[in-house]
Amino acid sequence: MTYVVARMLRVFLALLMAYVAHGADPVPPLYPFQNAVRPLSVDEGVALIKELGYPGIGSVYPQDLAKYQAACEKAGLKVFSIYGGGKVHKDSYTFDPKISEAIALLKGTDAIVELNVQGGEEPQEAQAVALVQKIAAEAKAAGLKMILYPHAHHYIERVDHALRIAKASGCDNVGVAFNLCHFLKVQPQDDLVAALAAARDRLWSVSLCGADTEGKDWNTLIRPLDEGSFDQTKLLGCLKEQGYRGPIGLQCFNIRIAPREHLTRSYAAWKKLHAAQ
Repeated sequence: MTYVVARMLRVFLALLMAYVAHGADPVPPLYPFQNAVRPLSVDEGVALIKELGYPGIGSVYPQDLAKYQAACEKAGLKVFSIYGGGKVHKDSYTFDPKISEAIALLKGTDAIVELNVQGGEEPQEAQAVALVQKIAAEAKAAGLKMILYPHAHHYIERVDHALRIAKASGCDNVGVAFNLCHFLKVQPQDDLVAALAAARDRLWSVSLCGADTEGKDWNTLIRPLDEGSFDQTKLLGCLKEQGYRGPIGLQCFNIRIAPREHLTRSYAAWKKLHAAQ
């Protein structure tokens, strides 16, 4: 019990420091995905994000969680989420067993379990619902929330599909994520405001990155936050109007500049975006 209380106190202090650093305006904490520091060792990556002012790291792969959890606790940072996958077929489903191990490690925290859902041969909606119910039950037993992560070319690739599965599961700890790069890849013609409004009550996770509005591949849809033609103020303004106050992830997949340069530039861009709000 003492260990859990000490862990929660360190996380609270880290978030309080991030809040104070931005003044009275409650700016949502921005955390980089694990893929931001992939070339670095765990200790090097955590040291870098702490040095640059980020409050923690997220979308950590379940198999790497224990190392990142230990490094973050030592540094006074937070693990915001883990990211794992499942797969549905006509009559069955499977998922990475490391997700269950990670859920056990996260018990007593407020980290979120992020799940992408791929499709196998003739995938069925009923199997997708059953998969979500299975992992949601494990998450709830550990006091955690989980979200469905729409991912291009996966079974669940749209926000509205994720929302439909979340509701069909009947689980009160299941929500959805909005991922800017995947939204622009899969739903470029959809109304951003309407998509966010529809998901509002279950929108528990948001990620962004620099992106081109008409981008077609990951090189144009996932860029440093100070690049791209997409109007980030529109997204942030919409989230603010809808009352979203949760953390926001920084998607960093396939960004090929050094982590220090990328994360420095992106954090500076984040501050400018909120100064303009």
